[in-house]
Amino acid sequence: MKATLFAAIATCLVVTTGAVAADESDEGGGPKSIAVDAVAQTRFGVMIAVLKGAAAPTGTTSTGRVLDPSTLLQADSELTAAAASFAASRAEVDRTQKLYSEDRTVSRRAVEAAHAQAQADLQKVNAARRLLALEWGGGVADLQAHRRAELIDDLSHARAELVRVEVPAGTPVPRAGSTLEVRGNAPADVFAGTVLGNMPLADPRLQTRGVLVEVKGDATRLPIGQMLSAEVPAAEVAGTDGVVLPRGSLLRRDARIWVYVQTAPTTFVRRQVRDYKPISTGWFVAQGFAPGDRVVAGGAAALLGVESPAPADKDKDKD
Repeated sequence: MKATLFAAIATCLVVTTGAVAADESDEGGGPKSIAVDAVAQTRFGVMIAVLKGAAAPTGTTSTGRVLDPSTLLQADSELTAAAASFAASRAEVDRTQKLYSEDRTVSRRAVEAAHAQAQADLQKVNAARRLLALEWGGGVADLQAHRRAELIDDLSHARAELVRVEVPAGTPVPRAGSTLEVRGNAPADVFAGTVLGNMPLADPRLQTRGVLVEVKGDATRLPIGQMLSAEVPAAEVAGTDGVVLPRGSLLRRDARIWVYVQTAPTTFVRRQVRDYKPISTGWFVAQGFAPGDRVVAGGAAALLGVESPAPADKDKDKD
């Protein structure tokens, strides 16, 4: 009786959905192919993309975030004040030393007090610079005074913004002075920025290193806190041309990434994605897929439901 019931269910699945998992499996015990007729494909919203050849990317797509510069302005103000005090105390050392050397119009104690004050003011300068470096990195703290003043002035008058760009693990950290591309939400929001240096703290959520990037021009209209995407330059790898998989084609199952490939007008099989690299237009893969492959770019989740339907309740009848 149970065998008859199972046969009836399978027949109903084919008739009502036009989709059923095939009996055979791929070589090596891989995922089974599934058959989905044209009517069911339309109902599931299945869309097909034909893969084209693509050159290996020369960079890695990452994320960025527009930073609030207020703490930088405050830290720079404290460093500037400390530097001014040190300059004044150094001038006082020169004055008292000259007076003491020429005609002893000041005491030796006054000279020593001037030296002590200058040393204390120097310590304040060093402390202010260290605090600046701890929060914003040595790339900012070690800027020459006039260059840092220009940066602060541009930030104060909304002529520049600062962006933290995350550097994925295994990607070379861009050097100071190099150029990075950052992108906003709109297609036209593509900007070139200059790397100022490394950020001293890791991102608490992503646990990645970051670099501080200065952007100017139209990029200054980006609001503080906005998330961006960025292209981090990476060393080129010869002989790794491949294809770009659409983002909508990707599925996650069993801690792995999969894509459905259309092997015939009504037949699909799930194929694992290996050695992928996220880029702005999708995921670049150098192996496992080839130009001309037809992959499911929409409706892939529905196909996964056909291949692995939810388990039915166990039959409690004892016949």
